[in-house]
Amino acid sequence: MKRISLLCLLLTVILRVQGQRVEIKPERPNRGDEVTVTYHSGAADALISKEAPELNIVFTYSTFYELPPKLPMKKQGDNWVASFKLQRYATFASFYFQSGTQKDQPAADRHYTIAVYNGAQRVRDGYLHESYSLNAQMPKSRSLPGLQLDLLQKELTLYPENYEARVRVQSTKMILAKTPEEKLKYRNEARRIIAAKFEEAPTIMANLNKVTMGYLIIGEKSRLDSLRRVVLERYPKSDVARDYMTTLFAKEKDVTKKIAELEKVLKENDQEGEEGSTGIHSILFDHYLSTGQAKKAVYHAGKTMKEISPQTPLRLKEIAAKLTAGKLAPDTAIAYAERSLRMVDQWPVGVIRFFPEYGHIPSFVADSTRLKAVVEARSTLLSIIALNKLYLGDRIAALDYISQSAEKGTNRESLINIATVYEQTGDPRKAFDALWKILLDTPEDTTVTHLAKLNFLKFNPSEAEFKAKVKELEGKKIARLTNALKKQKMNAPGPELTAITDLRGNVQTKEMRKGKVVVLDFWATWCVPCMQEMPYLQKVYHKYKNNPDVMFMVVNTGAKNTIKDAIDWGKKNPQYDFPLYFNSDPDIGEKVGFTLIPTIAVIDQQGALQFRTIGFEGAELEHKLAVQIDILLEEVRK
Repeated sequence: MKRISLLCLLLTVILRVQGQRVEIKPERPNRGDEVTVTYHSGAADALISKEAPELNIVFTYSTFYELPPKLPMKKQGDNWVASFKLQRYATFASFYFQSGTQKDQPAADRHYTIAVYNGAQRVRDGYLHESYSLNAQMPKSRSLPGLQLDLLQKELTLYPENYEARVRVQSTKMILAKTPEEKLKYRNEARRIIAAKFEEAPTIMANLNKVTMGYLIIGEKSRLDSLRRVVLERYPKSDVARDYMTTLFAKEKDVTKKIAELEKVLKENDQEGEEGSTGIHSILFDHYLSTGQAKKAVYHAGKTMKEISPQTPLRLKEIAAKLTAGKLAPDTAIAYAERSLRMVDQWPVGVIRFFPEYGHIPSFVADSTRLKAVVEARSTLLSIIALNKLYLGDRIAALDYISQSAEKGTNRESLINIATVYEQTGDPRKAFDALWKILLDTPEDTTVTHLAKLNFLKFNPSEAEFKAKVKELEGKKIARLTNALKKQKMNAPGPELTAITDLRGNVQTKEMRKGKVVVLDFWATWCVPCMQEMPYLQKVYHKYKNNPDVMFMVVNTGAKNTIKDAIDWGKKNPQYDFPLYFNSDPDIGEKVGFTLIPTIAVIDQQGALQFRTIGFEGAELEHKLAVQIDILLEEVRK
């Protein structure tokens, strides 16, 4: 009862605050309704001033997939307004308002909310998803599990058969349990619920996905292998068993044995609509393609296209591209490319979710992004057709298609195809021009640089001139990057770094960083993208390691790591000589402004946070980080 009272009190406070400076109409929106959110910047308690140049709704949890994570609002007098329609799948959203560094939320650990109704009652999954949102609203609150449990129980009051909510209730009770015996009781109840869900439809993948989700919720990932074994033993002829077998066979290192086993499975039962067979056909397509067996490759390619989905245009293009790369069945490659071209306006862009009850749900993608993807896809498909026309000996048609592709050619794949056609038809200058377009964006692309050089030397034998062009190109890119990054300077207060030590346990003080450009890289030994980032970070460190005005701090965040883990990692990776540190502050992410690793923060000589890169950005990191450092060093020299 205490938890319910506390939840009601918090909701009352939120509603009271929303009624003053924030207005949401209708108060109980239904799916299909137009929702209008108004921020009264002229209200006495408004936290964002009327002079703010912009205002955005920032969603912290949302099933409003058609909306961008950051929704711009429109100014109307002293008010800011945003309107949108609730789609057929909408359930709940939490958000705050932001303008620059100004932020408005009803409390330090609460966000504004929009709950979706069906008449006067919350829609199915509404309270469930609201419980999820609390992880973003109050991630470190001790009351979090209790409040989540209250919401889950409300969900089950309305929808007692909600499987996910039932499992979540038991997993939350496990967190709240005071004794091992009590925790085991709730775990066993969760297992019973999950087992019953399995028996409902043990050979339907959608149902098995829910079973898998259940085990993951209660932290029993190891049971997934057991689940597959049960399906294989009890239902060996089912689609899903065939799908599981495909996964097992794909790991077989003996290629001859693997192919024989897969062919055997298909002979036993390969009927139309067998979803498990699609994976087998895909493996066999790649195998026969690699061994140059055109007839078999084409047969299995066709078998992979049984279902129509939003990904169909892309899948058609991928088959055409693979046949083209293998120079197999050019007529078939053209046919697949033409089918994809007819569907190119439906090109899949962004995340496309699938829910059995709602079907495929595309996420928000800016119109400019969608248009660019369609233009690039069309160019690539035309270039694939051109190459295959050339393989068929139709030079005139090849040049016609490549000319159409070149009008739109902006992506690497299409430009390489364009260059290939021009090179093989005796026009190395046009081939070079196509490749040079790639190098304008990525001068570090060594493969394209090599191809560009080969074509350049065919019409200009001066290797020195080519090297000069490449050097000039790199300089232009650095200049563009510098101008762009200067506009991205944050000028934000520097974070408190009070719990960072070297690997001997010596605390790193503010005085040690004074007057230096400080590069902070936050990582963990278990983080795969962090490991991918390390070679590029090492290159940048090598460039500045002898500069006394630059300090690198490669900081193990401590999440699931100890200082010993950091020490051991350093010993196992002697190729990296940048200085390693360890962080024991659990709030470091909040202070620096990140929830994901790797994250790189660059602090200037006055201690202000100027740049922050969240996530791994690939090879571009090497250039971007070096330019950020140079910008700050140059400003001091001036």
